[in-house]
Amino acid sequence: MNALSNRSFSLYFFSNTVSLFGLWIQKIGVGWLTWEITESTFWTSFVTLALMAPAGVLGPFFAVFAENWNMRVASVILKILMFLIGILIWFLQYLDQHTLFTLAFLSVLQGLLSACYHPVRLVFVSIVVPKNLLSSAVGLNSASFNGSRVVGPAFAGGLIAFFNLEVTFLIAALTYLPLIPVLIYMPLRTRIKKEVLQGNFFHRFLEGGKFALRTPIILKSLFVVFVSAFFVRGMLEIQPTIAGEILKQGSFGLSLITTTAGIGALLASIWIGFRNSNKSKIETKLVSMLMLGLIISCIIGFISEVYTMAIFFTVVGFTTTAVGIGTQTIIQLEVEEVYRARVLTWWSSISFGSLTVGGIILGFVGEFTPLSNGLIIMPIIGYFIFKLILYFKFKNNLFN
Repeated sequence: MNALSNRSFSLYFFSNTVSLFGLWIQKIGVGWLTWEITESTFWTSFVTLALMAPAGVLGPFFAVFAENWNMRVASVILKILMFLIGILIWFLQYLDQHTLFTLAFLSVLQGLLSACYHPVRLVFVSIVVPKNLLSSAVGLNSASFNGSRVVGPAFAGGLIAFFNLEVTFLIAALTYLPLIPVLIYMPLRTRIKKEVLQGNFFHRFLEGGKFALRTPIILKSLFVVFVSAFFVRGMLEIQPTIAGEILKQGSFGLSLITTTAGIGALLASIWIGFRNSNKSKIETKLVSMLMLGLIISCIIGFISEVYTMAIFFTVVGFTTTAVGIGTQTIIQLEVEEVYRARVLTWWSSISFGSLTVGGIILGFVGEFTPLSNGLIIMPIIGYFIFKLILYFKFKNNLFN
């Protein structure tokens, strides 16, 4: 049975997906505006990735606190605050008062709220559905998030191309609203809290990391998502820079490459999220998706024609989303309830932290050499690092 047959989950799934789209629409809009103001690859990458950096750095720390939070109250408060920041971003654009400082500051602030919300979101699905629907719900929830972080920018590209940034920011802010009444009124299951949650902060923080490291399948999943995020996914986070510097395109080029990457992500979400794949079936797909992503992202560095690049971005969107959904689903199914928020936030921290650093490195390289050089070199380095760690750490035995 599919988790969408559960009324509470279906309402949560669709309204949460809409709000996630808004988050990524806002992110691309802010990135494009930064490029228009500065025409700097570094500052555009920095502001665009500011949304991810707090989750990558602070996620595990927030997760320790989150395990004792009331998930409903925390979700409602955080979503209201995100909506208010979204409205402020729109209002400053309406007044034509945005500067590099306002864009960077509001992006970091939104990133801090997102870092707080990540452990809540990752745990929330487990208290919405009964246990027999958890596997399906986990896959759909993972598909929603990983798909939205590429499909959302596709919507952003279209809004920027056919309307303007003012409309883009307003729509992004309004997408937070449908989820709030759902969070307030939907019935939730009671969470099981164990005595370990009463330990001191650092004990609980370290316990989450130790559990991840001593559970082989979780450790391997974290390794795969690190390579994918750092060496492949980072380029999707700097698409405004790629559209401006390599393609020499305006909003049309940005719209096209974000839309095609979004189509790839959507196809991956459907492929994995709506299937009844068990853990072993998911494992067999991860390495092939990672290798394909590394190869295609390297080829993109040689392309300067917008339509050809758009086709290849479809594949990158597919592979990175498949790896994201697959690894998160494996961890959700493997982790014990008492460690759920902490371990899942280690996943999100490695994923977001890696793509943040990878994207910033690409942007930094673009300040001193053609950005295409970075796009070529990064996945090659990623391939050799993957092979070295696979051999020395995992003895060429990853998911067998």
